[in-house]
Amino acid sequence: MRKTGVKIISLVLLAAQFSFAGDLREIPPVFSGQAFGGFDSGAAEADFSFLDQVPVPDAGDKDGRKADFSGIPDYSFAYLNDIVVNAVNASVKSFDGVIYSITMKNIPDALIAAKNRGVRVRLLIDHNHLYPKMDGNIKRMIEAGINIRASKGTSAWGVNHNKITIHDGELVTVGSYNWTAGATFSNHENMIAARHPIYVDGYRKYFEWMWTQARELSAGPSQTLPEGYYGAPPQDASPVMNLNGTPAPAYLFSPGSDTENRIASLMDAARNSIEAVTFTFSSRPIAEALVRAHQRGVKVKFLEDIKMSKDSKMARQIYTAGVPFRWMGGRNERGAMHNKFMIFDGKILGTGSFNFTGNASVNSFENVIFINDKTAVEAYRSTFNYFYSQAAAPSSEADFEEEDRF
Repeated sequence: MRKTGVKIISLVLLAAQFSFAGDLREIPPVFSGQAFGGFDSGAAEADFSFLDQVPVPDAGDKDGRKADFSGIPDYSFAYLNDIVVNAVNASVKSFDGVIYSITMKNIPDALIAAKNRGVRVRLLIDHNHLYPKMDGNIKRMIEAGINIRASKGTSAWGVNHNKITIHDGELVTVGSYNWTAGATFSNHENMIAARHPIYVDGYRKYFEWMWTQARELSAGPSQTLPEGYYGAPPQDASPVMNLNGTPAPAYLFSPGSDTENRIASLMDAARNSIEAVTFTFSSRPIAEALVRAHQRGVKVKFLEDIKMSKDSKMARQIYTAGVPFRWMGGRNERGAMHNKFMIFDGKILGTGSFNFTGNASVNSFENVIFINDKTAVEAYRSTFNYFYSQAAAPSSEADFEEEDRF
């Protein structure tokens, strides 16, 4: 591995391009790699003492079996349901997951099979998708004895919007993908699979933080909770990445991390380019940072879901300020542009469940993972540029409506 004095996470990837047939032929290429576990030698000097380990149980590994996650791609923009199923099937000790919405049966089937072979399975589900009515696939998992808890955001609008899976304390998947038919067949989505301890340990601590504060189903539905109820989530206290001198954490967890302002600070640090896509957009700090970047000569390209952007004041604001702005839908008329990712100077990628809203920062459970591997960044950048080339620009300010979203 090439030596350097700069403290960065170096995640060496093998890229491969796949072609698609049938209904998937209109989506961009999928890239995949199998490393996401190496470290640049300079980063080895960083202080990782904050990564106190959360033990992984030995249950399910009585025969000395070792999980093999080598078939799980490090990033993907399609076949995400299959990727999660394959990761669950490869798990031998534990599965910890957090999901907003479930309507597909494949992943629940895999989780039930995992529990039956001795894997410890814990699953957090958004409160509003359990009460007052839950999907039949959730009922099946409860009946199978899977340990499920309800997780509720704060205020009237907060939700647990995460999409996280943790396998054997070795592999973490994060991204925009819910376990639904719409996400699987109609939306544009993405997923990262990370193996490096800085990510795995951080996300494990975040899961434990959420799990201990979640509600057992026997307790029934929760009342509305006040803003700030949960306190601060785990933090990357010693970032090893930076963007032109501005620290870039390995991850940001909501609520309680001031995520929208942390993202805005990275936008302020960009010198050359910002590519960003989101499903929903109402964050004033992010909008103002995008305008500032455009005004100082940074090449900004912004993309949003067409249905959500038409009634977004912040989308309208950056458009009228001259920020290059386009909108588009999903793979078909029922689908959405559901991605939420950003690329700074072609150097650092941020992706996860976090829409560009104040609610996502203050009231909801969300996550953003930041990665600086050149191959991963370029894969996401190429995908963004593909979407942007297929998207349309508003013809005028009149294309926007007046209503705004939280």
